[in-house]
Amino acid sequence: MTNALFISVHDFRSLRKASVHFIAEEMAKRGTTRFFSVGLSRLSQYRGDTRSSLWDRANRVEVTGGVECYLWRTAWHPFAMRRQALAPLESALFRAYRRMIPRVPRRWLRDADVVFVESGMAAIFIADVRQINPKARIVYLASDDLDVVGCADTIKRDFIRNFDMIDTVRLPSRYLLPGMPHGATSILVPHGIDQSIAEPRYPSPYNGRRGCISVGSMLFDATFFREASGAFPDIDFHIIGAGKAASGLETRNIIIHPEMAFADTLPYLQHAAFGVAPYRDANTPTYLLDTSLKLRQFGLFGIPAVCPNFALGDAPGRFGYVPGDGASITAAIRRALGNQQAITVDVMPWSGVVDRILSPGEFADVQL
Repeated sequence: MTNALFISVHDFRSLRKASVHFIAEEMAKRGTTRFFSVGLSRLSQYRGDTRSSLWDRANRVEVTGGVECYLWRTAWHPFAMRRQALAPLESALFRAYRRMIPRVPRRWLRDADVVFVESGMAAIFIADVRQINPKARIVYLASDDLDVVGCADTIKRDFIRNFDMIDTVRLPSRYLLPGMPHGATSILVPHGIDQSIAEPRYPSPYNGRRGCISVGSMLFDATFFREASGAFPDIDFHIIGAGKAASGLETRNIIIHPEMAFADTLPYLQHAAFGVAPYRDANTPTYLLDTSLKLRQFGLFGIPAVCPNFALGDAPGRFGYVPGDGASITAAIRRALGNQQAITVDVMPWSGVVDRILSPGEFADVQL
């Protein structure tokens, strides 16, 4: 039995699910599991923080799905200042924020056998974890490259400075390795998937029309839907949880949905004519080939995926286009609609992911 603590800018109770949620769910089956969510304030709320719906449930412990959750809401939190002259102030604000760790998560840190620190703001707490609990095993979940997600220079400097305090660095893609100071403690463990979600037969939400599905807001490119909805008026384009990025997309066959529980998106996935991952071309990282959960979910449900050429990789059932190019978008959708090849995915369950993270020495396939 383990005693695990997760530190992340995600909250375990959020409707939107990322890889850290599924890893935490699996850890909860194996022992005490706690989730400490950081970086929530009025500033992040103004910027469209996906945890805003949990605002009134912050700063206290709630148990959801067997996981003890603590969302740390503060009057302010440090952020990237982007100006060299303000670097000392940025660094001072991060130091002050770290000293403010509340009593409950501080106790959780002392109790933990293993602490999962997810890439992003949580990385500033690596030294605090080691100081508060020298015996804890620290696992760094490299969900993203710190440069790619625009982390503050203070976070990046602290990450490099404290990197050797980390016991295991879990990379879901080998393309994330160059962002590490070295690879001595890194293991390659791709994302998993719960294949049972595709087994039930869900009722169709599409009211007899052909439907396309897009879920999430990461690098969301509204241009895709402006081009596609006009070229295919007989298809309804359902956009779930894109938030402000989808504002202004108002046509008869574009249907905007608020963020919804992961389970509620499954009927849309199962009955879609195709799915779309409308990523913006903004120096998009190569590791997205391996880390896009939505593309894996399209494959699990056997539906074609339309995505930018840079996200194609060698996975079956993906049809690429050039972002912003209407003719290219139209051609990719036509190829997807005409697909006759069976689409399958060969992905390990999340239990296999966690097995490899906890006991990498037992699995030859984690070696880079």
